[in-house]
Amino acid sequence: MSDNIKELGYKDIHYVYSGRGYHLRIQDEEILHANSNFRTELVNYCIGAEVPELTEELQHFIIPFGYSKVYTDWFKYTVNHLQKDKMYNGLNRKLKLDIIKRRELINTGQWGLLRGEIGIRRYDKLVNKISAINRGLCDTKVSIDLKRILRLPSTLHYKVSMKCTAVHNIETFDPFDDAVPKFVYENLG
Repeated sequence: MSDNIKELGYKDIHYVYSGRGYHLRIQDEEILHANSNFRTELVNYCIGAEVPELTEELQHFIIPFGYSKVYTDWFKYTVNHLQKDKMYNGLNRKLKLDIIKRRELINTGQWGLLRGEIGIRRYDKLVNKISAINRGLCDTKVSIDLKRILRLPSTLHYKVSMKCTAVHNIETFDPFDDAVPKFVYENLG
């Protein structure tokens, strides 16, 4: 997600683990003074929460840049993480299993073949359902609320006894190593 934000020109970007989840904090001046509507649009852009508005002939997977690319990347990510035994709001079981079976078509860029195999109407339904799933990936209330007090690094999340921690490398950060306060381990012994 931070790559999508960097493409928009923002530079002062930080990851924070709050004790229960990961947060991306943008400290650029423009964002610090942005209203809730702007923040909502930014979040929706970054997580592929809206189907790109294109003509019938032009599909999101054809355009390799801008929001169409962001949406397509998130579509791939979401489809690749669908689980056979999990229910997804609004995504019926048959369509879910059909798309899971055809993941390789998406991963190899064979979008037209995918649309042909599952049918254009079912594909259009899938696109809308994937957008809804993507909207659930992010706690938008936290992202757009101008009055919410953000947890500061080194403070403790009272529900789970985990430290809020600045994340310097998202790939190597492990909350069970890096965000558990020492007193938790001391009480185990």
